[in-house]
Amino acid sequence: MITPKRVLQCLCMRQKKVVAKERYLKLLKVVSDFNRAHGWDPLPSDIAKSVVIEAAELLEKYQWDETDRERHGLPNPKNKEELGEEVADVFWYLVTLCAKEDIDLLHVLKDKLRKNELKYPTKKFKGKHNQEFYIAQKRKYRENRKKK
Repeated sequence: MITPKRVLQCLCMRQKKVVAKERYLKLLKVVSDFNRAHGWDPLPSDIAKSVVIEAAELLEKYQWDETDRERHGLPNPKNKEELGEEVADVFWYLVTLCAKEDIDLLHVLKDKLRKNELKYPTKKFKGKHNQEFYIAQKRKYRENRKKK
């Protein structure tokens, strides 16, 4: 199982950290160059909408899985190529948005993982989803936001 802690470990391995950042920056440049060469310079709000639209297309690949599981015992197998294309679309728009808004995706991901570990400590979950704790934390978070 991939955990936030494991993702953070992978991103932060000293010997691979620079290589990962370089690969990300090269990929970002390729996407940026492609967008520029095609005259694609949408507003950040349009890019954000596109992230959601593409994520919905990814979700569509899983439509009716629960119904199929209940009726037939197994969901339909997924076409990995189609899934990969939708994931790539989401990522494409996400990195485009980050470039447009000057957001360091790797930095904010690392920061978010740290915050989530503080907000949802592993010891409260023990490898299983703790719905009660999760809901209580969400409620506390929303109440604190209202106070600001």
